[in-house]
Amino acid sequence: MRRLWILTVTLCLLPVFGMQAQEYTQTPVTISKEKVRGSDGNVYYSHVVLDKQTLFSISKAYGVTIEEIYDANPAANLRTEGLKKNAIILIPVQSSAPQAVTTPAAAAPQMDKDEFISHTVRWYEEINDIAAKYGVSVEVIMQANDLTSKKLKNRQKIRIPKDPVAFLAKIHANAAQTEEPLAEVPAEPETPVAEPEQQQQEEVQPEEQSRRWRFPSIFGNTSSRKSSVSTVLLLPMKNGTSMDFYSGFLMAVKEMGEKGIGSELNVYDVSGGALPVTASRLEDADVVIGPIAPADLTKVLNLADGHAAIVSPLDQKAASLVVEHRNLVQAPASLAAQFSDVIRWVREDRQAGDKVVVISERNGVRSEFYGMIEASDLEFIPFSYSILQGRGITSSLGGTLTRNGVNRIILDSESEAFVTDVVRNLSLLIHNRYPIVVYSPSKVRSFDTIDVEYLHNVNLHVSMSYFIDYDSPKVRDFLLAYRGLYGTEPNQFAFQGYDLASYFIQTIAEFGDSWIDKLDRISRKEGLQADFQFVEAGHGGLVNHSIRRAVYNPDFSIKIVR
Repeated sequence: MRRLWILTVTLCLLPVFGMQAQEYTQTPVTISKEKVRGSDGNVYYSHVVLDKQTLFSISKAYGVTIEEIYDANPAANLRTEGLKKNAIILIPVQSSAPQAVTTPAAAAPQMDKDEFISHTVRWYEEINDIAAKYGVSVEVIMQANDLTSKKLKNRQKIRIPKDPVAFLAKIHANAAQTEEPLAEVPAEPETPVAEPEQQQQEEVQPEEQSRRWRFPSIFGNTSSRKSSVSTVLLLPMKNGTSMDFYSGFLMAVKEMGEKGIGSELNVYDVSGGALPVTASRLEDADVVIGPIAPADLTKVLNLADGHAAIVSPLDQKAASLVVEHRNLVQAPASLAAQFSDVIRWVREDRQAGDKVVVISERNGVRSEFYGMIEASDLEFIPFSYSILQGRGITSSLGGTLTRNGVNRIILDSESEAFVTDVVRNLSLLIHNRYPIVVYSPSKVRSFDTIDVEYLHNVNLHVSMSYFIDYDSPKVRDFLLAYRGLYGTEPNQFAFQGYDLASYFIQTIAEFGDSWIDKLDRISRKEGLQADFQFVEAGHGGLVNHSIRRAVYNPDFSIKIVR
């Protein structure tokens, strides 16, 4: 039977939830129906403290003084430590007549359906939001629905007790039925009741440890394959680029689901540098993708503190962060990777009699690319000139070249005006029968002022992080599916979202919790517009070194050669 794919999306809209978080609504106090006899022989109400309840509000509801509550709970240290959510405290019963005591042996009947509110979870809701909406604790919701995890699914129906105090009291009473009835109930438990978060941490500590340190050489333990992958996606959703990326990402999630790999996708809006996500949520995810900008990535890396695998999805400049963070994966190949590939490509193509010429702009600034060429073992002839020299440079450049072999020209500039001038001059030299092949990183393809005819004329060999081959059957299938679903054309960001989701969801499903440690041992995999092959950056994280090569042929075709 085909496994159904599951998609849970939690989109945190800051203007809404940010305002709600600043409002303070005091939780009403409901008089407990459970009474117990203390060790002093007096009768007390057993009250379960809910979130945002205070000693003042509790004392007013029960008609006692705060001092009387202090005296009834000496072991709780309420004077110095205050109330703890879901702690059980004793409240003196204000009556001169003897009171009947409800002992654990007298189990409360099960609550009727009309004592609950039915709530259907919406895609943007978390359990904390629902608890705040109804004025109940998260623990109450989890107990009412037999939940073992705080994660909810879209359209999941859950029960909310109308009287959470009565609900908890009946749970305590039912639990006590399994034990030997006691004649008296001690005034205080022997150990203070911890807050729910503390209780949960103590109960699941072994599991959390295995997830926190889950990667062998980097984080510790390993685990097997996964049938479902949990992803946290951090994007500035007010940005059109992010929405395109997100659309492509969802396409891949849907496709993975059809292949039997479930996905739990939690999306957070990080517009304006906001970070509406907790460290525990990051740690619980199999992978965190985003944010985009290096400054925002730094915030997330600091919050995660090494306990979450984080993928940098779009910005090439973020590669500089990898050296200091072993849990960071740089998905876009960096400019340095493009530069290295250009040098390697020229070295591979060079034949006896060829000349390698590096053309730079004469501006007194040595580029990173030039430094890498100089540091390599590639023999080359440097040639530089000022753009003000214009067409007069053609004869000087021609004197540097050869007619007996191929002139392999490396463009060392990111200036559109200068590169345009170089390509025009080289085209003139080709017309004068100089054999020329030009090598360059990808930025040359974005220059609008360069006539595409010139790029084909100089037989451009370009090393790129991204390139979409529209002749590919997989690309054509994606285009048809995207148009059918969204009614528009996908751009490069939609392709990147699809590629990243496909690669990482499949990788995590195959290798389980140890995926990040095995990433540098996985062979190169092709996406629709980008390829992936990761290597360790010194003692830091991992960077993508896979570069696509394209050749602009004289017949105006563009051929992918790797």
